Amino acid sequence: MKVDIKAPTTIDYEKEGLIVGLEFHQQIHAPYNESAIQKTHGSKLFCPCPAFLREDEPDIKVIRNFRAVSGETGDIDISAAFERMKQATTIYEGYQDTTCLIELDEEPIFPINKEALFRALAMSKKLFGLELVDEILINRKTIIDGSNTSGFQRTAQIAYGNEDSKIMVGDKEIGLYQANIEEDSAKNVGTEGKTRKFRLDRLGIPLIEIATSPDMNTPEETLATASRIGELLRTTGFVKRGQGTIRQDLNVSIKKGTRIEIKGVSELELLPTYVNNEAIRQSRMIELLRIFKERGLTKQKINQIKAIDLTRLFKKCKAKFVKSALKRKEYVIGAKLPHLAGLLAYELQPDYRLGTEISEISKVTAGVGGILHSDELPKFGISEEEISSVKKKLKTKAEDGFFLIIGSKILGEIAVEGVKNIFNMWLASKTLIPEVRSPKTNGTTAYLRPLPGQARMYPETDARPISLTAKMKKKIEDIKFEMPEERTLRYIKEFKLSKELADQLALHPQNNLFEDIVNSYNVKATLVASTLLSKMIDLRRQGIDIDRIDDTYLHKLFSSFEKGKISTDAIEQILITIAERKNEISIEEIIEQLGLERIDEEVIISTISSIVEENIKLVKERGMGTLGTVMRLVMDELAGKADGKQVSNLVKKEIQKRTA
Repeated sequence: MKVDIKAPTTIDYEKEGLIVGLEFHQQIHAPYNESAIQKTHGSKLFCPCPAFLREDEPDIKVIRNFRAVSGETGDIDISAAFERMKQATTIYEGYQDTTCLIELDEEPIFPINKEALFRALAMSKKLFGLELVDEILINRKTIIDGSNTSGFQRTAQIAYGNEDSKIMVGDKEIGLYQANIEEDSAKNVGTEGKTRKFRLDRLGIPLIEIATSPDMNTPEETLATASRIGELLRTTGFVKRGQGTIRQDLNVSIKKGTRIEIKGVSELELLPTYVNNEAIRQSRMIELLRIFKERGLTKQKINQIKAIDLTRLFKKCKAKFVKSALKRKEYVIGAKLPHLAGLLAYELQPDYRLGTEISEISKVTAGVGGILHSDELPKFGISEEEISSVKKKLKTKAEDGFFLIIGSKILGEIAVEGVKNIFNMWLASKTLIPEVRSPKTNGTTAYLRPLPGQARMYPETDARPISLTAKMKKKIEDIKFEMPEERTLRYIKEFKLSKELADQLALHPQNNLFEDIVNSYNVKATLVASTLLSKMIDLRRQGIDIDRIDDTYLHKLFSSFEKGKISTDAIEQILITIAERKNEISIEEIIEQLGLERIDEEVIISTISSIVEENIKLVKERGMGTLGTVMRLVMDELAGKADGKQVSNLVKKEIQKRTA
């Protein structure tokens, strides 16, 4: 039977019965106490450490190894057992001033961040119509992939869905299933072989998780739903914003498939591609399992697969990567794949083959760099003669394939066992096996681990149950959130903002700061809005750390502007100086150091007159055609001490006077 190796680029979602659920994770901005750094960056969920992401060299390094333990049911979770098989070593990096012993799992947790809890509860109730639980129980969710120093993530359900728990996305109602508050994981900063490295600055930042019902039936609906949830959360001003603050888990299935979780999607625009490709993968995988059966592939034959040392066959190999590996005393490990000749090039997703899947399984199981397989060889400097020797050593027949791993002997053997285990799971299942997949930057997904079961959850022994008090419930009831559309209309009417600025500001986490500044000082709303939006974005693109520009500085900046101490052109220079400062410095000191104090109009006129006089011949020849040249010379001379609009008007008057 002819096998269609190439995967389609799309699929009939209605015919295949596509359903998608979404778990939307958003970092919460909430101070643990009243310190300035916590007000600026927020705090962790179970300690006062600032939720402050850093790129500088760490002060602390700790090495750990994990082992799986049983959960509340007495069983070891399947995903934890899978991670244990890797036998990985984990290095944690931290900072003396912004991480603590709690993140290192060397000290019991503090009581929960009350402000983070309040904000999560308020958003769950008032934005999504979820029913709040009466008592919050903190649980431990087993995670031994290294992203949590303790081997578990602390999480708690705070609300559950009812018939009114839904949002409108276009013309469709999307149901909300539940809300949780939990800790963010440590940041993965690199993996090499069986050693993985994490940063502790992100670990423990509070997250709100909003889980939808599986009500989406197309990739486009999934994107629209995620966008809407994000809009609603951002409009509160209670959440963080920026790269890495949002991640989505997608639960995708088709009628003949099973629930597959795509873990940690951060690129919103790629959501439709992941959904489309997963629907294709499940359909293609069902077809592949049928082909396995037709070819006579059985668990018995898979269990006969062995890791064979083929190193001596490659002693004279001309491939540079093989020669380098052998020089490092590494091995070439091979394994036969019965009945798979020609199928390793079978695409499960567009540009993602069965051979790619086996490679990914080997990577996550043993930490190897990848594989070479029979459907792509000879290639990469490996000869026909070497391939013939491999086939002979592995005792392959015409219908068999094989794969090669180059690395340490033990890792090669672990990788082969990992591949055998997955094939056995495929063959044992009547349909597809539930699993977790990781998103790739090209919109495909790779095997990560089996889907966790109920055995991964058990109570957090260091946290007492939290009852919702009458005071807390009243505080939640009293809070009112404007919908983005309502806020946009108000900004246009009340502050005379353009539709474009109002739309952006309505969803911006600093919209409350915008209103505070405009209501506190006699400054134009458009100037404040464009500073918080366009100016800050431009500075971030230039590599400026705008997170160091806190609300207090922005208040003082616009206070100085109101008092006439600085011009609009000085704002950017002051913001850059605040962000790049090494020590605390006041706005007044910055103005004085940079010489940015606003000058009188008489001085501006005098400067313009002198520059026009120096260029009088050109001015008389070209008239207003010299406006740009003169403006540039004047602004260079004044260096941020005057507003560009004011200078432009005065330059025009001077040129008109000289050419009349």
